[in-house]
Amino acid sequence: MTVDAIQQACLQILRNEGAERLTTQRIADVAGVNIASLYQYFPGKEAILSEVYDALLEELADNARRRFRDIQALSSNSVRDTLAAIIALECEQLLALQKLDPEFFREYQHSFDIHQRVNTLTQSLNNPSWEEWLEDWLLSKHCRGTPALRSVLVRQTLRGNLRQALSEEPALLADPNYREELLQLLLAYLTGENR
Repeated sequence: MTVDAIQQACLQILRNEGAERLTTQRIADVAGVNIASLYQYFPGKEAILSEVYDALLEELADNARRRFRDIQALSSNSVRDTLAAIIALECEQLLALQKLDPEFFREYQHSFDIHQRVNTLTQSLNNPSWEEWLEDWLLSKHCRGTPALRSVLVRQTLRGNLRQALSEEPALLADPNYREELLQLLLAYLTGENR
């Protein structure tokens, strides 16, 4: 119960007061525990944040699994709509992770791989991994090039652009114009389609 109270206090501070107010003493105060009790369970603020991010990753992975059903439904109809839905999901996930504590996430983002969590969850339900699904989908859409290479390049392009935007200008991830430009980039590569 103490560990949960500490984690919930951390989350509450991040959401209501901001990352700049997050200290171990503030977490202990909001959790209603003394600082010695907090240190009994966590060596410092980063360890608490890591647990909070871990719980958020589980929540985001479950949400992605549910939204993937919608993406699969779109995938039989429209390359454009499918890619737009994938881009939207990816942007929303990164924004949710970055929003809690931008500095912490920037420093430790390599530790919080949402794709790995989604793959683990979907494969536990006997579904294909993201990589397998994307390759099969691109093959079914008769997009140009070699399916395996297309899949790799689409994933790398998407992930690279989103991570770079997150690093340089996170607000871009919420910008519909940015998402549309990224969509156009992927469509041009896959289908030769221009505006």
